[in-house]
Amino acid sequence: MKVTFIRPNLYEKRSGDAMEPLAFAILKSLTPPDVEVAFHDERLEAIPYDEPTDLVAMTVETFTARRAYQIANEFRARGVPIVMGGYHPTFLPDEALQFADAVVIGDAEGVWPRVVEDAKKRRLQTRYEQEGFAPLDGLMPDRSIFHGKRYAPVAMIQYGRGCRYNCEFCSIRAFYGSNLRQRPVAEVVAEIERAGRRHIFIVDDNIFVDVPKA
Repeated sequence: MKVTFIRPNLYEKRSGDAMEPLAFAILKSLTPPDVEVAFHDERLEAIPYDEPTDLVAMTVETFTARRAYQIANEFRARGVPIVMGGYHPTFLPDEALQFADAVVIGDAEGVWPRVVEDAKKRRLQTRYEQEGFAPLDGLMPDRSIFHGKRYAPVAMIQYGRGCRYNCEFCSIRAFYGSNLRQRPVAEVVAEIERAGRRHIFIVDDNIFVDVPKA
């Protein structure tokens, strides 16, 4: 079983300052060890459509949705099933399902291993959604998925998810509702040490939800 992760680009031009997309390191850490994994970031490289794989998985934002759908069409024409997750498929699953065989609604934690197992059996469901929100304890992204790729020398680190505010223009509240979760501080510190970078980028929706912990 082989899963190919793809990060679509907004446009055709390659990026010279792209940063590691943390979501794929999280997905890699949730993937069973007996599953072969490939990862292609279109910001850095062309997508090898004819490379053999059993499943293509994409995290899709609204600004990459059009390109993600084009990529999906290429793989589906080759008989490869597609699963999409992220903000855009969560908010518009029916639209995404016009181009994908399955969508993950909400976070991948608690759901992704089931997606992989169903793909192994060729029994993908159209929608996957966990009831409630999985805890973030024990979350340790597997950055080995980025080896050999020329990203900016900055480690993307996430401490918590969600925000206490309900700004009408923001997608965070629409995605997480009023749910707020933080990882144990010691685990975040351990991840920073493991990342081995001089510079880190804390990607939280609002790190100051809990000021003393921040």
